[in-house]
Amino acid sequence: MLKNAVEAIGEEGRIELRLTLDTEGTGTATLILRDSEPGLSPEAAERLFTPFFSTKRDGRGLGLTLAHEVLTRHGFDHTLRNHPEGGAELVIRF
Repeated sequence: MLKNAVEAIGEEGRIELRLTLDTEGTGTATLILRDSEPGLSPEAAERLFTPFFSTKRDGRGLGLTLAHEVLTRHGFDHTLRNHPEGGAELVIRF
């Protein structure tokens, strides 16, 4: 997923990684991976984890599908969406 973010931002973009821990409640850790632009198109947002769907010219459409499968099988709650301030954001809770 980090590789997808790197490919999406171009030369002028940025990627932010943040890890937080809820020490007063459940002890849940949250990992956030956010890129600066351009975000997800409505079509891409609907089909993110669909096998063989890709927005890349030479994409195979398996990377996000496999990542989704691994996160799900490990019991990690995760979402990939547009951030209100722009860019795409992956949130993983474990």
